[in-house]
Amino acid sequence: MPQIVRLDRSMEQIIFPVPGICEFLTKETKYRLFTTTEQDEQGSKVSDFFDQSSFLHNEMEWQKKLRSMPLMYWFSRRMTLWGSISFNLAVFINIIIAFFYPYVEATSMGVLDSPLISLLFWILICFSIMALFTKRYGVRPLLVALILRSIYYLGIGLTLNILGALNLTNKIVFVVSFVGNRGTFIRGYKAMIMDVEFLYHVGYILTSVLGLFVHELFYSILLFDLIYREETLFNVIKSVTRNGRSILLTALLALILVYLFSIVGFLFLKDDFILEVDRLPDSKARDDPLGMQRNMETFMESCSGDKISCSTVPTALQEADTDQWERACDTLLMCIVTVLNHGLRNGGGVGDILRKPSKDESLFPARVVYDLLFFFIVIIIVLNLIFGVIIDTFADLRSEKQKKEEILKTTCFICGLERDKFDNKTVSFEEHIKYEHNMWNYLYFIVLVRVKNKTDYTGPESYVAQMIKNKNLDWFPRMRAMSLVSNEGEGEQNEIRNLQDKLNSTMKLVSHLTSQLNELKEQMTEQRKRRQRMGFVDVQNTMNH
Repeated sequence: MPQIVRLDRSMEQIIFPVPGICEFLTKETKYRLFTTTEQDEQGSKVSDFFDQSSFLHNEMEWQKKLRSMPLMYWFSRRMTLWGSISFNLAVFINIIIAFFYPYVEATSMGVLDSPLISLLFWILICFSIMALFTKRYGVRPLLVALILRSIYYLGIGLTLNILGALNLTNKIVFVVSFVGNRGTFIRGYKAMIMDVEFLYHVGYILTSVLGLFVHELFYSILLFDLIYREETLFNVIKSVTRNGRSILLTALLALILVYLFSIVGFLFLKDDFILEVDRLPDSKARDDPLGMQRNMETFMESCSGDKISCSTVPTALQEADTDQWERACDTLLMCIVTVLNHGLRNGGGVGDILRKPSKDESLFPARVVYDLLFFFIVIIIVLNLIFGVIIDTFADLRSEKQKKEEILKTTCFICGLERDKFDNKTVSFEEHIKYEHNMWNYLYFIVLVRVKNKTDYTGPESYVAQMIKNKNLDWFPRMRAMSLVSNEGEGEQNEIRNLQDKLNSTMKLVSHLTSQLNELKEQMTEQRKRRQRMGFVDVQNTMNH
């Protein structure tokens, strides 16, 4: 029995028949709407709730049609199960890849041919079947046992193909269930493109196809499904994307500073950009990566055995030593790349990788200023600005989540009144949100107004229909409830009513007295005129006599 607010701000409680189509609203949709609806400044979520009413009505229509398709309805009712199976299969596939890839060599291990291993697999299967009867472990131990058994009999490659095919099939079933619940296809091409969640699941299917038919390592991308399933990880991603413009602008500032420091380095400190590098070995060393080290060891043994001075290193070894260093700022572009690559990745800035100058050099003070400015401006200020934005955004998201959960528990969805307003009242907060301001009763009433013939409207239905047509939400009670008005403000309301009654009676009395006074004036005027006429007649009679 929802309560509505009339144009004169009076509240009225209405009783209406719930349309039959409303029974097709799913529990998942109710939970999603209740937890994700945006709230306004009064703590009420009516605005977003009203905006989604059309979508909810269409979903009811689709769910009604879905009942006529038993197979799709059976799949759609188990959408959560299909999602859990997909994630677990993706985890198992990646565990196998991580342990055995490349699995062609791994299948040749003779340890799998041991009868003892086969016996252990059978024991594991027996224990996993027993675990099915406990709610704590579920079906996962059995899946692990069957996968190990499949690896033992069929090999790793074929097992991966089977698991990949199962995962692809299960995800297709999940998408069918998703469409079954949302009715994405019947909403049109534009709705499909704009539905980000639907596009995500289609991308999951394409990745599974790539993993099955192109390369097994594509399965690693499926692990990102954990972000979709866990809200905490999703908030971690949102902490970067929510204030993406601020982060990009700060990063642009960092690039400008790197560019300026690169110009200064190119003009004045070119000789200090000498970096130690590890070159790829030559063709002889490619056959033996330790060739250079072995040559050095051979040289040391020979010179010691022949009692030759080892102070002079062979020319080849000297050239190898000098090849470990190269100039990194001969062009401005190379200078920018060096400062960007090494300067931002080192804790002390670009000074950590430059040549260490002597205090006797003329440019030593300039180097000190250059290194310190880069460290303080780029490393300490700019990079920490970026980190600070990300950390503050994540903290804000966490506090918003906690605040939203608190509001959902302690605030009425419709009117925005808090729980403490109903303390020590005849109507508790739970009874208020269940009977007086039940959010679903308001949705059912909106659906009734939309499906009912206009000629059959009652007074409240006609009023609400006009308000809905004008997209006016004033008929929703805000910070008001009839139970609080009748209990909390009963004395004040009675006093106001008494004052109004007295005022009305006074106004009636004044009006009555005013009318009597006017009548009295008229009577006195008539009497005066009558006396004047009588006096005039007496004067004439006297004159005649």
